[in-house]
Amino acid sequence: MNLAINLSDLAPLALLQIDDRRRIDAANTEAQMLLGHSETVLRGRALSEFVYHDSPLFDLLDRVFAQEGDVSAHGVAISGPGMHGSRTFDIKLRPVPPQGVILAVTEAVSRDPSHGAVGISGFGRILGHEVKNPLAGISGAAQLLMRNATDEQASLLNVIRSEASRIERLVTRLSAFELFSSPRRDKFNIHELLDKVLMAEEAAHGGSIKLKRAYDPSLPEIFGDEDHLHEAFQNIVRNAAEAASDADGNGQIILQTAFETGFAFSKTRNARRLQRAIRVTVEDNGKGIPPRAREQMFDMFSSTKAGGRGLGLSVVSEVIAAHEGRIKVESRPGQTRFSVFLPMKRDNHT
Repeated sequence: MNLAINLSDLAPLALLQIDDRRRIDAANTEAQMLLGHSETVLRGRALSEFVYHDSPLFDLLDRVFAQEGDVSAHGVAISGPGMHGSRTFDIKLRPVPPQGVILAVTEAVSRDPSHGAVGISGFGRILGHEVKNPLAGISGAAQLLMRNATDEQASLLNVIRSEASRIERLVTRLSAFELFSSPRRDKFNIHELLDKVLMAEEAAHGGSIKLKRAYDPSLPEIFGDEDHLHEAFQNIVRNAAEAASDADGNGQIILQTAFETGFAFSKTRNARRLQRAIRVTVEDNGKGIPPRAREQMFDMFSSTKAGGRGLGLSVVSEVIAAHEGRIKVESRPGQTRFSVFLPMKRDNHT
C-alpha cells in the first residue's frame, strides 16, 4: 500500500504554483475545487482562463514578480467561468526561485472596520469613488486659476494640485485592497519628499509657525514607497505643527536628516546590525506628550488631542514597520522629537 501523502492536499486553503508567464504549474485539491477543474485540466494553462482578467489578483501577481518579495492583500475579488459568482478572498503570494510564485487563497473573514489597517483598506474601497470625484474638481479648478496666478499664488496652487494627486493615488491603492503594510519600493530623494510635506504645512498654517530645515545633503536616495512615506511624515509634521501652534505665537518645527551609524534593527527571529540608517527627526517646541499618552499614541483611534481620532500615528507606525524602520519618541515640555530610522540595505537598492 502506498502511504505517500501530498501535504498540500491536506492544507485548508487553495495553493497554486504560477510560473512567470502566469501559467498554472500545480494546484492542490482546494485550488481545484475553487477553480472548478482538475489539476490535469489546469496544469500548463494560463490563470486568466480560469479567473476573469479584471480581478486585482493579476495586479498583485505583477507586483510580486516586479519586487521579488512577498505580497499580501485582504478582500480580493475573484471570479471565473468555473466559479459560482464573485467572492472575496485573502491572498498571499510568495516568489519561488528561479521563476515562479506560490499563491495561497483563503476565504476572506469579515472584520470590524475599526480593526487596524484592514479597516483603512475597506474604507478606501467604499469611499474611493466619492473621494476621487471632488479631488478631480479641486485639481481642475487649481489648474484654471494657474492661468492668471501671480508667482506666490502659483506656488500655493501647485501645492493644491500635488496634494490632490497624492491623495488620489493613495485612495486608488486602498480601493484596490492595497495596505500600508505592502509598500511598492523605488528609489527617490528623501529631501524632495520632505520639502513637499513642509510646503503643504506652510500653506496650511499661513506662516504662523516657523519651519526650519537641517538637511544632510550627502544622503543618498532611499529605497521605499514614496507615497506611503509621504503620508507618514505628513502625519508626524502635522501633529508637530498642531503642538507648536500652542507655543504662545513662537511655534517652531525643525526637520533634520542625518546618517545614523551602527544602528541595530531587530528582525523577527534574530537581530542584525546595519552599518548605517537614515534618520529623519521632526522636533517641535510644543507642550510635550505625557508619558501615559506616549505609551498608546501609535494605537488605532488613540489621540492626545481633544476629539482626535488618532488615525494618523497608527498609519505612521504601520508604514515605518513595513519599511523595516523604527520610531523613537522623546518628549518633555517645550521639546518633542520624533526620530524615524530607515535602514540602508547593502544591496543594489542602496
